[in-house]
Amino acid sequence: MIKIDAYWEERNFDKKVLEIKIDANDSADCLLALEDDYATYDYIVAKVPKLRLDLVHGLEEVGFRFMESQIEMTLNLTKFIEPSRFSKVISEPIQFQTIDAMEQLKDLLSKIDEDLFVTDRVSLDPALGSGLALKRYKNWIRDGFLSGNAIIVEATLKSNKIGFYFFLKGKDKTIHAVLASLYKDYRRRAIGVRYMKEILTWSAKEGYTKMNLMVSSNNLEALRAYSSIGFEMKEIYYILRRVTR
Repeated sequence: MIKIDAYWEERNFDKKVLEIKIDANDSADCLLALEDDYATYDYIVAKVPKLRLDLVHGLEEVGFRFMESQIEMTLNLTKFIEPSRFSKVISEPIQFQTIDAMEQLKDLLSKIDEDLFVTDRVSLDPALGSGLALKRYKNWIRDGFLSGNAIIVEATLKSNKIGFYFFLKGKDKTIHAVLASLYKDYRRRAIGVRYMKEILTWSAKEGYTKMNLMVSSNNLEALRAYSSIGFEMKEIYYILRRVTR
């Protein structure tokens, strides 16, 4: 078991947060190591590997509640270097611009709204809610920008800014998609799959060879969409949380 003091979450939730990651080989006795943490932390998030329902049940017995399954997905980007048949028939492709100035970032953040997080576990958690989910992700994007470890890309179609992608840089030409969305006025316009496909081509042209991402079991639409464009499921985790106060 790995424990991480998620100190960065205190400004988001006004709570002391602990994140724990349980290994597939950990025994059920590993949960005893959490007893002292209940008095220290207000909110504890546990990530449990697939098949370890004994650990899920053990956590439930001490007050944890199941929030979602996280599905890790991956895609080989090398096949997107050349335009697909899908993109060839599009008269005007989506343009992607990397955000590299604070004023650009502020403008992007101003377009992100609470409706983006309707399937997010933080938004769905009665102890937290959509307002805190919005605050959390805006802070995450801003921190990534300031750290230099993020790639933040805004999409434009026919001179209109329609959405964004937030990536973190990985090793060996891997890129991790953390958050992506169309802006509110462009959702439910049947361009979501096209939006995803064209960012894959852009990423391949930028030199990345693999894209990884996590999809919540609460977000069935995203899971279907990513599966339809070639992403493969790599791993599944169970996510639970305990609110102490």
